[in-house]
Amino acid sequence: MSQSLELVLRYVPVVLGLVIVLGPIAWFHWRTAFRRYRLIQKHRTEGSIGPAGFLQGADLPKQYDALARLGTKGDAPRTLDDRILRPSPGVRLLVAGIALAITGFLFLPGFGSEGFDAALRELPVPPIVPQLLLFLAALNGVFYIFGFEARYNRDILVTTRMFLSRREYRWKNLEWIGDDGAYDLVLRFTPGGKAKVLKHCRGIEEFKLFAQEQVRKAR
Repeated sequence: MSQSLELVLRYVPVVLGLVIVLGPIAWFHWRTAFRRYRLIQKHRTEGSIGPAGFLQGADLPKQYDALARLGTKGDAPRTLDDRILRPSPGVRLLVAGIALAITGFLFLPGFGSEGFDAALRELPVPPIVPQLLLFLAALNGVFYIFGFEARYNRDILVTTRMFLSRREYRWKNLEWIGDDGAYDLVLRFTPGGKAKVLKHCRGIEEFKLFAQEQVRKAR
């Protein structure tokens, strides 16, 4: 028997084992992705709001989502022409609380469990490095939520993010709307690109109805 054939036969049980173990996992993920694809296509065809994408994260836990929704009922504030969406008091409180908790865990001795501090010390970098990275992530979340605003009228949507990034989109170019499960509605314009609108704003239900109507009109 040749050496190459012996080598192949030696690894056959390993390959079969991997197929037996990983095959069902791969099948499960394929089925999940296929179902997500069909659901997205269904909502796109109907002009309704469905999942934003195949790889979107988990929904907010129910208790956090309930807190974030405080202050979202009612009509959005208006100017002469525009409706204005701003973060609700509930989502501001939620994100500020998370940021304060992260800061406490990172920089206040005894605030968190001893296991958290021990885990930081076990990393192959000085503890200050992950501390700063986590702090910057928390700070980014605060700026993201507190710095969001969206204005819309019958012709355009204008979003402002992080107090700085301002973009304008025309409703006639809206193709479909997705929900990322956590904080944002994702609106896809062609041309124009992708707009994200915070779900936890006063007047968001009216905005959803308006945006879905624009999808149908654009078609």
